[in-house]
Amino acid sequence: MLKQLLKYEFKATGRTYGGLYLALVALAVLSGFSLRSSSKDNFASLLLFAYMVVAVAVAVVSVMTIVTRFTRNLLGREGYLMHTLPVTESQLILSKLISSVVWMLCSSIVGIFSFAVMLLALSLNSAALQQLPELWQKVVEIFREIFRMTGSSGWLWLIFETLNGLVALVSSILCIYAACMIGHQFKKHMVPAGILAFFLLSFLQNWLSSGVSSADMLQAVSDPTLGGVDVSIAAPSAFTTLFGLAVSIAFAAGYFLLTRWLMEHKLELE
Repeated sequence: MLKQLLKYEFKATGRTYGGLYLALVALAVLSGFSLRSSSKDNFASLLLFAYMVVAVAVAVVSVMTIVTRFTRNLLGREGYLMHTLPVTESQLILSKLISSVVWMLCSSIVGIFSFAVMLLALSLNSAALQQLPELWQKVVEIFREIFRMTGSSGWLWLIFETLNGLVALVSSILCIYAACMIGHQFKKHMVPAGILAFFLLSFLQNWLSSGVSSADMLQAVSDPTLGGVDVSIAAPSAFTTLFGLAVSIAFAAGYFLLTRWLMEHKLELE
C-alpha cells in the first residue's frame, strides 16, 4: 500500500515541480546567451532577475509543499479520506517523507544543473566546446589524485558526508512534521504554535550537537596528542561528525515516533 501512496504523492506534486524545473532551466539558458551577447542589455538583466526569482520560488515551493501536503492531506478535510484507507499512520508519514526527500534532492540537483547550464551558455563558443573534453579530463585527474592520496579514507569520507547530509535532511523534514502535529493540538493558534514548536525542537537539537562539539574541541586543544599521534585537527572533526550523525538519527527517530503517536491518539480533523 505504501507504493500506492507514493504514486499518489508524486502524481499530486509532479506537475508543480515539473513546471518550475523547466522554467528554471529555460531561463538559465536564455540568461546565459543574453548575457553573452550583451552584458549591459536590459533584457539580459531582466532574464537574469527572472532566473533568480524562479530559483527562489523552487526553494520556497519545496519547503511549503512539505508543510501543505502534510497538513492539508492528513490534518485537514482530506484527512477523512486518507485515514480511512487500509494503511497505518507510519505508512502515511513515510509516503510524505519519501516524497519530500526526493523532491528536495531533485530541486537541489536541478538548481546546480541550471546554474552550470547558464555558465556554459555564457561562455559557449567553438573554442570552449573543443576544450570541454580536456577540461573534464583535468577534473577527473584531480579527483583521481585526491582519492589516490587519501586511499580508502577518501571514499569513506565521501560516503559518510553524503549519508550525514541525507540524514540531516530527513531529520529536518520529520521535525517539520512533528511541529505540525504539535501545532495541531492548539486549534486557535495552530500556525504560531507549529512555528514555535519547530524552532524549539531545532534549537534543542542544535544545542545538543554544538555542546558536545565544543567539549570535544576543548579536549583536543588541551590534549592534542593521542598515543604520539597529532589529532588536534582530525580527531575533533571525526568525532564531531560521528556525533552529529548520531544526534540526527536519534532526533529523526524521536520526531517520527512523536508524529505517529500524536496522529494515533491526538488527531482531531477539521
